[in-house]
This record gives sequence, structure tokens and C-alpha cells, in this order.
Amino acid sequence: MSAHDTCDIGEWVDVGDANGVDTAPLSTEYETHDNGVDTAPPSIDDKAYDRFVRDISHPAPVFKVAGVCYILRFPNTFCAEAKTAARTHFHCNACTHRASIYVRDLGPDGPVFFHGLKCGAVGPCEAVAKLRCVAEKTCAQEAKPEPVVVKAETYAPAEEGRNSSTGEPYFHWTCAPAELTAPTVAAKFEKLWRYYGQMDTRLAKLTAPEAVESVRIMLEEQPALERPGHYSSVLDWVSKLQAACAQLSSGGGSFQAMRACDQARIRVLAIMCGRVDGLTHLDFHQADNVVDFCTMPSRDALRAEMDRRSDPAYYMVSQLNRRLAAEGVTSKWLIGLTWNGQYTDDLDIHVTTPNGRVIYYGNKAADGCKLDFDANVSKGEADPCENVSCKPGRFRVQVDNYTRRTFDRPVPFQIVCRQQGAEDVVYDGVWGVNRKKGAMIDVCTHEFTDVDAKVPVMSANAAARAKALDAEWMARVGDPKATIATAESLVGHEGVEVVFCGTGRAAATTTEPSQVGRAFMDMALASTNTAQAAGDAKKKRFLSEACRQQPSTFAEVVAHLKANPATTLSIHPRDHAPGYLVSITTKSAGVRKGELPAPCHFHEKHAYPVKPVAGTIGNARFDATWLESKDAGGLVRVRALVDGVAGGCPFLAIEGASLPTGGGEAFPLASGFYASDLSAEFHAHRERWAFCHTQLKPSKPAARGAEVPLVGAFVTGETAVVYLNGTKVTIRR
Repeated sequence: MSAHDTCDIGEWVDVGDANGVDTAPLSTEYETHDNGVDTAPPSIDDKAYDRFVRDISHPAPVFKVAGVCYILRFPNTFCAEAKTAARTHFHCNACTHRASIYVRDLGPDGPVFFHGLKCGAVGPCEAVAKLRCVAEKTCAQEAKPEPVVVKAETYAPAEEGRNSSTGEPYFHWTCAPAELTAPTVAAKFEKLWRYYGQMDTRLAKLTAPEAVESVRIMLEEQPALERPGHYSSVLDWVSKLQAACAQLSSGGGSFQAMRACDQARIRVLAIMCGRVDGLTHLDFHQADNVVDFCTMPSRDALRAEMDRRSDPAYYMVSQLNRRLAAEGVTSKWLIGLTWNGQYTDDLDIHVTTPNGRVIYYGNKAADGCKLDFDANVSKGEADPCENVSCKPGRFRVQVDNYTRRTFDRPVPFQIVCRQQGAEDVVYDGVWGVNRKKGAMIDVCTHEFTDVDAKVPVMSANAAARAKALDAEWMARVGDPKATIATAESLVGHEGVEVVFCGTGRAAATTTEPSQVGRAFMDMALASTNTAQAAGDAKKKRFLSEACRQQPSTFAEVVAHLKANPATTLSIHPRDHAPGYLVSITTKSAGVRKGELPAPCHFHEKHAYPVKPVAGTIGNARFDATWLESKDAGGLVRVRALVDGVAGGCPFLAIEGASLPTGGGEAFPLASGFYASDLSAEFHAHRERWAFCHTQLKPSKPAARGAEVPLVGAFVTGETAVVYLNGTKVTIRR
């Protein structure tokens, strides 16, 4: 007799969890009907059945992606039908419970339950064949299946339990997978799946045909970025997913057009590849940017936005700079921690000094270093940040989350290591959802050098590269020169427009055909305005008329100035940040991508100037070191307006403005040597070119009569306040 035939009569308990899966303790007893009469088991060859359930000669294939072996489990739509079929076979609770789950599992070769039947094995009874049919029907649903990692414990063993009287083993039907997932891989996937299993919307956006082409353009433009390595990982992650979709999909590579089983494969691949920190998938989060980049209107706009988002000056570092200024921190070496105010957690910075002492909220000073300010101690702040003033030496930086207040989201943060005279070094980090207090993140080990050292510190690899490239540098670049550009030097450049203000001097534009036509119409407009001026003076204008005639955009300001050359244009210095344009000359042509001057804009005070980025406003403002004088109303006049040289940011050359002598700590001068401006054949010289940015100071242009030096302000905000003939006007960029 089979072990099933010797089971005692007992009560069948059918308990289901939220997913319809039985969760009652399993037994191998018969079902008892309401009338209390046992239903006799069918007459079956017990030995044949035992051989059948123990047969592993036909293991079921499983899906495998990035080391994860998995099957797809469909919803339990036909669970009741499966149980009914299972109960007719020995009335075994264990078999009935297993059948209700295993019939839902799909592998690459079809349902995995009773896979041997497909391979020609003969089943011991009609119930087995019927369950196979239920499995095929279940796995043919249109519903979305969930991946289940195949591990040693995924399917219960065929032999489970023994008859207490005879000692014979009980055998139950099961699944025999062809391959199992390694425990470490399974643990990683299952943890990440809980937080990133629902990413279909993101995958659909990233794999649409236009997105694939857009990412290709991003990869082409990547070498020209200020920080070309910033997006390398996330673009590689997105490219892998796009390539996998193209290989699997018949719908043009789109995730949305793929079959359910192929979509599951992409989900598993997305989770297992890319950068992961604990329970945080860094590339998935950074892909938010890639989705946005896919909608940029041009390559120029793409580069500008990618540079803006990767530049620490335009993110959380800005709030650190504001706090440093407010607290009066003057250290030449500092390590700051900053995070977004939407996260109210009390992150804490821990800095270990070269002597091994730790500076944090509980020990605020050691070895000549100190914690300047703490954040989010008792509640969330709008712009949380912390800072440790340091000294030369090697420091270890860690971050802890002392009080967790954001429980359902990872908390991104930045560590800023700043040394006077050098560019900021920014390290990104994320406090994961399930990371515990005290499980500190080792962010970095950073070394500060003496800022007065005459010989800059350079790594061995960098030194070797510099030596190897020195001959080419001297032959092609030589000793580059940086000189403040003049408005007159830009006249005639394609795509550049120069308008002189308040002098009656004619506007200077390019000589493109379209520009010639526009200049002719400007002359007509000016003549009409002159003819109407006398009549307009004799009658009063309504406020509405005056407002309609006032320009509302910079394009309209340009048209107004060209039509009325005597109009004065002024600004209030407190509304603008200082900047300038630098002409760079090298020994041979073609070193830079273009001949236009390099823009230098002070986005943040105490930091080196950068390229202006439209739509951003920092904390830098003019001070007395830039300006000779102001009028009685505190205004300064604009001598020339230049457009077309700084990525959509017009430039205002200010009368009497000049570079601060020696620069100083508030406005350290630089010369516009941006690595992204180098032509492709000079990319190997990026380090030396960027070194010139901070070490070579721009010189004044040679005195040539009334030429206008381009020292003034870039208009970066969405709106700006200007004064036309003394009238205050708010205009859109």
C-alpha cells in the first residue's frame, strides 16, 4: 500500500492568505465529508506513483538572468479547480496544497509542474494529467506574473513525512527545477525586488524608440561634458536595458510592446545590473535624470542641462555655501554634509582626524578641527547641512542617521570636501530604507594639502601622463593667454548679437542673410518711431498703453535698443552676480571647439567662476571691489548687451566695471579654461587645461579708445529687473 492509503481520517482545513495561497499547517490525512464517511481512494499502482514523483530525469528548465534562476508565478485564477483535481488523488492535504501553488509556475519550456509529462513520462493517474492541463491554462493567462527566485526551498521535496505505524515515507508531487540560484544572489535580488519590483513606467519611458535614440545622443555628447564620468554608470545601465529589449521585443525594442515573460526578464536584469548600495539601486534613481534629458530640445540644451545637474554648485552644495557664509566660517579646508530638506532625518557627519580622533555632535573639536554647525537635531530644517573645519592631512568621512524620520524612502546626501584654490570634490551617498542607526556609511577618505605649497600635489599616474603629453602641449598649445574680451571683438561673429546702449551708437550684429533682413526692418521701425514721437508727446498715454509698449523679454529689449539707440539701460548691482568673458589664445588654432570668448560667471561666492546656466541663481552678488561708482539711485549703466555667447544667458557689460584686483577669497578669479571646450583631439590634455582655469588669471585688454570690456553680469534667472531710461521693468529671459 502507498503511504497515502494508510493515512488516518482527519479534517481538511482550507485556509487562504491574501494571495489565495493555503497557509494552514500541512498534513497527509484524508478529507472528511460532511456526512463523516471516508471517500475511498482510487485504485492506483502505488509503486508506479512513487517512481513517478521521485523521477528527476526530466527537470524543468527555469529562466536565468544575471545569475538569478527564477520561474514566473501567475495569479491563482484557477486555484479552486486545481484543488478539486488534486483532492481526487489520495485526498492528501499536502498534495492538494502544493498543487494550488505549483500549477501557477511557468518556465521557459512551459509550466514546470509535472514537466515530465511533456517529456514523454507516463503519469500514474488521470488526476495528474488533469492538473497538468490546469497548469497550462493558468500559465496562459494574460495577467502579469511575478518572478519567484528558484532556491533549494522553493519546491518541497517529494518525500516528506512518515507513517507513524509502518515507518514508510509519504510521497507527494512536486517540481524538480533544472537549476538553483546561489544563496547570495537570491538574497540580493529578493531584497531589492521589494523596493524596485514596480518599475514598469520607468522601463517603458527609457526603452521607447525615441528614448533609445536620445540616449545614443547623450552618449555622443558625454565626452564634451564638464564632468564626463558623472553619467557613465547610469547611461551604461540604461543602454544594457535598451539592448536587451531590442533583442527580445518584436515591437521595436519597447518594453511596453513585449510579452509578459520578456518583460519579467527585463525587470530582473534592471534590478541585478547597475550600482547598488545596500537596498538602494543608485542607477535606478539617477535614471530620473535620463528620462528628463530625453525631452531636451537640442544638443546644446542637453549638454547645458547635464552639466547643470552634475555640477555640485547647483544642488545641495549651494545650501552649504549659504550656511557657511551665514556662520562666518573662514577655514581653508572643510568637509560638509548636506541633504535635501524634504528628508527630515537627523543625518550626522563623523570625521576622523589624522590622529585618529573622531569629530561629531558628541565631540565637536579635536586636533585643531571642529564641528561648525549641526542640523535636524530636533526637527527637520529647510536646508539641512553640517560642516567640519579641518587642516592639512588625511581624513576619514562617515555618515550616520541618528534619528530616522523618513521611513519609506532612501535619503540621498552629499559630502563636500573643499580646499581653498582647488575645485570642490563631491561624494554622493544614499542612506538606504532599511539601514539601521549606527550602521555608518564610509563615504570617503580625503587628503588636504597646504594651500601655500608652491608645488601642487599630483598623483603618480597624473604625473606620468603630464610628462608624456608635455611635448605635444608645448608644440600645439604653448603658453596660453587669457584676456578680457571686448564687445567690439565680437562684432561679425556668426550667431552673436551686440547692442551698444545709451550712446546713440548703432547696433552691431552679424552679417547673416536673416540678420540683414531684420536690420532693415529695425531701421524702418526706428523711422516710424521718430515720426510718431512728436505726436505722442502732445497726448497723454494710458497706463495700459505704456505697459504694452514696454518690452517684456530680452529679445524685445534688444529690438527696443536697436530701434532707440539713445535709450539708457541700467541695473541694480544687488540683483545680479558678477562675471566676465575671456578671450583665450593658444600657439595653434583648433585647440578649442570655437573661437568665442569663454564665459566666467560667479554662481556662488567664494567659489571659482563657472559657465552660466540658464534658470539658476546662486548667492554671489556684486560688491564694491567690482564697481567704480553708482548713480544716486544705486544703479549702474549697461554699455553693451551681448547675446549668443553663453548658452542662452545674455551678458550685460557694465560701465566702470573691472576685475577685483588680485581676485581675493570672495571672488577667486579664473580664466575660462573649461575641459569641455577642448576639441576632441585635445581631450588627453583635459587635466592641464583645467589647471590653467584656476592658476592663470585673465589680463585686461589693451587700451583702444572707447572699446567696451566685457565685465558685468550674465542674466541666468528666468526673470530679471532692468531700468529703461530709469523706468523699472521686469523682463523674461
